[in-house]
Amino acid sequence: MKSLFSFFLAYYNWKKRNYMKKVLGFRELEVEIGGNSVYFLEKNPEKRKAILLIHGLLDSATGLRRLAPKIRQDYRILIPDIPGFGKSKLPDLKYLYQVDVFGDLIYEAIRKMDLEELVLGGHSMGALIAMHIALGDREGRISKLVLIAPGGIPHPKRDEMKELLFPKTEEDMLKLIEALYYETPELPGRIARRALIQSWNELPNQFLTINTLEREEEIFLGKKLGDIKIPALIVSGKEDPITDASMTKKLHFYLKKSKLVFIPGAKHAIHMERSDELSLEINRYLN
Repeated sequence: MKSLFSFFLAYYNWKKRNYMKKVLGFRELEVEIGGNSVYFLEKNPEKRKAILLIHGLLDSATGLRRLAPKIRQDYRILIPDIPGFGKSKLPDLKYLYQVDVFGDLIYEAIRKMDLEELVLGGHSMGALIAMHIALGDREGRISKLVLIAPGGIPHPKRDEMKELLFPKTEEDMLKLIEALYYETPELPGRIARRALIQSWNELPNQFLTINTLEREEEIFLGKKLGDIKIPALIVSGKEDPITDASMTKKLHFYLKKSKLVFIPGAKHAIHMERSDELSLEINRYLN
């Protein structure tokens, strides 16, 4: 049964990548960073200005497929698979599955591509990775941040969030979907649900969870965000229970050059559910 689920997931992921390439005009790009590679989906490679968006937890580059085509087309658009997920492979070594390590590896890819004046952003954990990169940007390559439902502050109900974000049963999965979406989307079929649950509980996510909890003060940046001096746009769903309004307002307070926008009628999956409103805010900010 496990091999059946693996086959199904591989086909499902192939369909999403194929859609982004054939329909949306993205191409695959693999950046070698010294013994390992980071996989990207890329559009408009000839453009001088660039925006790089990092997906969130339990996701891959294709998770931004509704938002990406609505970003301004005078920008080069780069969307990586976080190392260890999607097509950016890492060995099953516990140490590697840490938010700051992900940031270091993506920054090396940014350096390898020689990107400058880069607009860097991400959704949820991807936004947290982007903030780690900005904080350690020793070469001044990042010019602005775009933080979508950002996870930069520890959740006050940490244990409840841990259970919510890594569902082990179909009932748990429905609770997660309820937290992600303001309006319940069409649910995947039974085999798809079981395949997703299996993949979400494999070693990479187990390692990431353990490492994050053990190093919580280092991973969630809190007051250290005050050292980020570049402008930041924060966009969050008004009804988001995962990165709720109090957490987002605190993050806005720490990021002194930030602008905060709440979009009503949206929860955590704002990039999927409210991509029109979200892209409008991002495109205004890019002006």
